[in-house]
Parts: sequence; C-alpha cells; structure tokens
Amino acid sequence: MYAIRRHRAAKNAWCWRVRFSRRGVMYAKTFYDLACGGAKEAKAQAVAWRDERLANIPALTLVAFHAQRRSNNLSGVPGVHFLKSAAQPLGFWQAKIKVSGGKSTTRSFSVRQYGNREAYHLAVAARSELLANVENRLFLHHAVAKRLSKKR
Repeated sequence: MYAIRRHRAAKNAWCWRVRFSRRGVMYAKTFYDLACGGAKEAKAQAVAWRDERLANIPALTLVAFHAQRRSNNLSGVPGVHFLKSAAQPLGFWQAKIKVSGGKSTTRSFSVRQYGNREAYHLAVAARSELLANVENRLFLHHAVAKRLSKKR
C-alpha cells in the first residue's frame, strides 16, 4: 500500500502510519486501532486521509525535478558540474540530465579549449537546452500516487 504501513506502537497497541513527501515537505499521520474503533476502521481512515492529501497537494513535474538545485551542487546551476580527468588535467565543465529509461545525456566543455569562464557558460547554456527537451509530466513512480494525482 502506497505510503501506509502497519506499526506496533506498544505491546497491545497497533496503528496505521501514513507518510509521504511532496516538494520537500513531509506529511504524516498515525491512526490507532483503539481510537478509530478497530484495525479495519483505522486503515480506512488512513487511506481516506492519504487519498485526500495526495489529491490536493501538487506533485513535482519532471521539469521541476530536474531544475531543483541539490545540496551538494557547487556550480550554482542544477546539472552543471566541474570535472577533471587524466585526458583533461585542467578540467572541463559538464552539463548532464537523466532522460527516460535511466539514460544520461551529457555535454562537456574543455577549460583548455574555451577557458574556465566560457566553458562554464557553455555548459549552463547546454543544460538549458537539455532541460527544454524534458517531457513535462508528473514525476511519480507509484501507480496509486499517479492515479490520485490525475484526479485533480
């Protein structure tokens, strides 16, 4: 069941826990069997609460997901990285994006050929081009989350 788990809260106390996140915000609620009138009722309330929240909270699109800046990003632009290799001792700037099927598309710009500043600007421009080719659909994996998000 998407985002719902059975949990033993104490020796004789069981509950259903709902937990999911949207746009970096965690949504959670616990439904105790004793408070809800039994396990079936608690589960039904948990499912109803989850379904209502998922229907009303917008999910990320693929474009928005790829445009998010990660905490470990040092370039200031999502998907743009500076790398060094034996073949490129001065390094190169690389624009990268993951496309459907788990494949990555990259474009690299040598510091030796373009200079550091120009290589960086070329990588940023290439990343914008790569991002423009991303399909603008919801970024969801689980079938229940997809179904509930399409109801809106």
